Amino acid sequence: MALLWTVPLLPGGFYFYLGLVVAIYAIAALGLQVMVGLAGQLSLGHAAFLGIGAYTAILLEKGVGLSFLPALAAAGLLMAQLIRLSGVYFKIATFGFGIVVYQILTNWSSLTGGHVGVRAIPPIVILNLQITTRVGLFAVEMAALTIIYVLLVRLCHGRIGRALRAIGQNETAARSMGIRVDRYRMIVITLGSGIAGLAGAFLPHLMRFLSPESFTWYDSLLVLIMITVGGLGSLPGAIVGAALLTIVPEYLRDFAQYKMLAFGVLLIVSMILMPAGVAGVLRAALIGTLRRGGRVQ
Repeated sequence: MALLWTVPLLPGGFYFYLGLVVAIYAIAALGLQVMVGLAGQLSLGHAAFLGIGAYTAILLEKGVGLSFLPALAAAGLLMAQLIRLSGVYFKIATFGFGIVVYQILTNWSSLTGGHVGVRAIPPIVILNLQITTRVGLFAVEMAALTIIYVLLVRLCHGRIGRALRAIGQNETAARSMGIRVDRYRMIVITLGSGIAGLAGAFLPHLMRFLSPESFTWYDSLLVLIMITVGGLGSLPGAIVGAALLTIVPEYLRDFAQYKMLAFGVLLIVSMILMPAGVAGVLRAALIGTLRRGGRVQ
């Protein structure tokens, strides 16, 4: 997180752009991490949540004239009420839901603009202050990422977090211990999808354009790979995975046709050789270094 905050100090606009993208996908990955890595509620259509959040925020900003914060809240609240299924039905429903949302965004051209998309994206307005520069956008994104991260850390170490971990490890055992599984599952689905909707609301302000092509099944798979490679169940892992899967492909553009193959191999290798993800490897290396230095008993 601290490294991300230093991105504006790097030379050149390319790294700054990557930092903006990483911040958005890190927010989305945190939402999916809570659902999958913490509570075991696998979502196969997470990009649909980003898409609805993005279109809700922009259409409210353009059509109703809401400022960014109310539009952002509306996007999150809308996302929080979409999925109310559980178990394997939830997994299948999220995959189908992603396809349905993409088709709606593509074909409801009178509302979404279809493949033409939404142009003339208005600037972010917060407390009558217009955010018109990329530096300002980056500050807003990072503020949102930092707040979400801190709140999720506190949640994960509290009573709700312990209940969600119990559900993710063994739902039957959790129910037998008196944990209200359905209630907590609804909490985590609401939270994860809502965070994804908030992340999606930033995308059009970065791209200055909004189209359904940003919310396909590929994007859902990408966010899932981010949290898996970074480390399932690890909040730092979600950010590390988002950074890796955003930055590395930019340096492998000559092999773009092999991107999906590379992602598949990376996913398999990480699950076999790094079950705790990249974040787990980094943490183990740091602890080992500190122990060799006599700082950790």
